Amino acid sequence: MSVPERRYEGAERRAWILHQLRAAGFLSISELSRDLGVSPMTVRRDLHQLESNGQIRLVHGGASLVPGSLHQMPLAQSEGAAAQTRIGRRSARLVAGEDVIGVDAGPAAYALARALPESFSGTVITHSLPVMQLLIDRDACAQLIALGGEFRSDRSAFVGPVTTSALDGLRVRTLFLAPAAIDSSGIYADTPAEAAVQARFVSIADRVVVLAAAEATAVTAPALITPLGRVSRLVTDDAPPPEIRAALFRASVDVDVEPSPPTYG
Repeated sequence: MSVPERRYEGAERRAWILHQLRAAGFLSISELSRDLGVSPMTVRRDLHQLESNGQIRLVHGGASLVPGSLHQMPLAQSEGAAAQTRIGRRSARLVAGEDVIGVDAGPAAYALARALPESFSGTVITHSLPVMQLLIDRDACAQLIALGGEFRSDRSAFVGPVTTSALDGLRVRTLFLAPAAIDSSGIYADTPAEAAVQARFVSIADRVVVLAAAEATAVTAPALITPLGRVSRLVTDDAPPPEIRAALFRASVDVDVEPSPPTYG
């Protein structure tokens, strides 16, 4: 998400919120407050006005676009959001028509869910509230298994013991995992609670596909989800740094790079 360089006025804030929602699909009140540099109360007022205009829908902890509006606003995406969208679309090509898939939380995972064809008739298991809402709103034939638990508004997902225990007895053919960070040893989450859910997801998956923009290799996160040896494929927007690329090769992890389209001046 691109952060405004100055404090926006009301109309500009609302336009910026719509711009970011088109890229991400869902935004929490806490992250909007942080990125806009205004109070949560101000964000709520903006969201209520956008909802009254029929442009968004208020949901628990934040806002999402109304169904069908993703293609009605010709707004340019920020570079980061565009990368997540490309990664999600590339990953959707790995899904067969009747697969059982696990979908993590986060923008790339949401982009994957959004890119699933209407003909997809498999099963989606997820703890991501935006993914749940997307699939509920779509008139699709996919089966949804929604994992409940403690809701984290900053991640827009459910975590905790209730969430992890809900995965007992389940199995997914492919898990699409969106970690916070990647290094030469493994993949990581921002919190132990989040890592616990993701690690449990990994344990029930036949294969694990990691969705991560290049920035995930340049940051650190404290909670290990799984070593690289458990990962089958990485889908990213740029080639990883040499050290991580070598580690992926040693772990037999396939790497799919979906670069940004060329620009012509």
